[in-house]
Amino acid sequence: MPMLGRDAVAIYLWTKMAYKGGAFTMKDVINYGAIPEEDIKTALAELVSAGVLVRSGDNKFEPMDLKKIEVDEYLNRNTGSDGVPVMRSEEKSRNLLATSIQKTFYQGRMAYVFYRLIDTCLYEYHYEENVVYALFEEGRELRIHYIPAKMTDLAKKWYEKGYTTTAALKDYYELRQRRTGVTALVGKKLRIRLLDRDYEYINTWVTDYGADEALIEYAITCLEYRNVIRTVDINNKLKEWVDAGAMSIDKAMVYENERHKENAAKASRNRGRSNVRKSGKQAGITLDTPDNSGSAKEEPKTEPEQTNDPILDMFSGDGNEDN
Repeated sequence: MPMLGRDAVAIYLWTKMAYKGGAFTMKDVINYGAIPEEDIKTALAELVSAGVLVRSGDNKFEPMDLKKIEVDEYLNRNTGSDGVPVMRSEEKSRNLLATSIQKTFYQGRMAYVFYRLIDTCLYEYHYEENVVYALFEEGRELRIHYIPAKMTDLAKKWYEKGYTTTAALKDYYELRQRRTGVTALVGKKLRIRLLDRDYEYINTWVTDYGADEALIEYAITCLEYRNVIRTVDINNKLKEWVDAGAMSIDKAMVYENERHKENAAKASRNRGRSNVRKSGKQAGITLDTPDNSGSAKEEPKTEPEQTNDPILDMFSGDGNEDN
């Protein structure tokens, strides 16, 4: 169900809860009105592709008995030469393992899809039992143990990396120890409560990029010019170093120094192409004054005219001659 779209889930629930049973047609789904008519055909095709519905004649659809299919597959795989179902020793061991995983990681209520994942790990990927248990332990560590698709992807990735035996798990435990240290470092430096997306980034840095605590701490130092540093910013910086082949602390420092020199040279060239730092004379700017001195000439002051009449001289020069 987690892998189906919303419309497909709506139709499936309708077949289980509202429809009377047996085959149905597209018109029956339209009359129910659970989803828009134009989306019904796509949703039905998705259910058929997932093996939830089977298409019969006259454009009819019929729900599959999923439990019966699973039981039949199990019996066919676990039937003796006389046709009588038997419980082999490995099956008893498998049941003990599944029960332990159910109680430890799912509080006694594990979805059926995870039982199937256990079988896939044991019988298709040939995991040792301790490795299967460690897989679910890893899922809980990454907070994905309730997400079937991500747990399935994780199991496949372990198989591809060769984590199928107890001896090979030592590499896994080394990675896990490094990831724990990086998680503590990031939480301390960023002073944030880590969310699921943050844990996914940290796992990528350690598992895929091969980064250690020193390199990640240096990445945080390179981002200190930001007001807020997020795990996505650290991831972008590490991805930049991965692309440049600078995934050691020494190489990363050399890369950042070269990058700073290039940025400084570029900024210097940009300043040289403008007049921002030039004087007015260098820029060809002059003031429109007779002597180009930048200030206007003052008119010479004249003394008030004196007369020989002492009475008139008393009122001269104050602009009140009319009085």
